[in-house]
Amino acid sequence: MEKIKRNFYQKGEVDGAVLGYLIVVGLVIWGIASIFGFNYHGTSEGTVKYDDCREIIQLQSDSWHTYFGTFIGYARKTKSGRMMGGEFVRIVNDSPLIGSSHTCARAYVYEEKQDPACDNNKNGVSYPYLGYDDLCYTLPQ
Repeated sequence: MEKIKRNFYQKGEVDGAVLGYLIVVGLVIWGIASIFGFNYHGTSEGTVKYDDCREIIQLQSDSWHTYFGTFIGYARKTKSGRMMGGEFVRIVNDSPLIGSSHTCARAYVYEEKQDPACDNNKNGVSYPYLGYDDLCYTLPQ
């Protein structure tokens, strides 16, 4: 009788093993990221009190740091949807793994700038502020 050797590298078994391995590795990475608070960029409407944080870090609105974590804040927009400005904050608390304290360790803050539609002068007067009605205004004299 001839013994038939079973080849581990047959196509179906390798694909299943690789897929299983990738799923396990993905779950481990997702679990570690969840423990340390990593999440994708996002914003939510609301207000946040951050003046009692130990460290306040000002970010640029186009900085790569704004793509990590969820920022909470507000955005003022005109009736057509153009940005009038806003402020967004992400709070990082002390690690719950070290102690039971949940005090604010760091606050990451960035401001959304208004659309550059009002950077023009008319008759020597600057109209730098965008209004809700999509018109440009100056400060009252």
